[in-house]
Amino acid sequence: MARARIIPVDYYEFSKQLRKAVDTGSRIEKSQAEKWKAYVTENKINEIAMHSWGRSKFGGSTPVIINTGGEWDGYYVYSKDEEAALKWIWEDAADGTADK
Repeated sequence: MARARIIPVDYYEFSKQLRKAVDTGSRIEKSQAEKWKAYVTENKINEIAMHSWGRSKFGGSTPVIINTGGEWDGYYVYSKDEEAALKWIWEDAADGTADK
């Protein structure tokens, strides 16, 4: 059975991957309502939990989705001021491996 986890990621690598996503048109922002909702629904992301974690860790955070078809695909909250980022993943509870 899979369970959701929120994990910290390397901010500087995240920034590089976000830049690649921007350059290739693979970044999804909340203002892109249809794409945003489709991704969140398909990947069973609890936005309220992510925003809560972001606020508690950073005092304020920005949500973004990277959808390049690679390892860095996912839903993130990040803070430029804190130079930190968190990622939502699904993990197999039996062996601890991440699905996304």
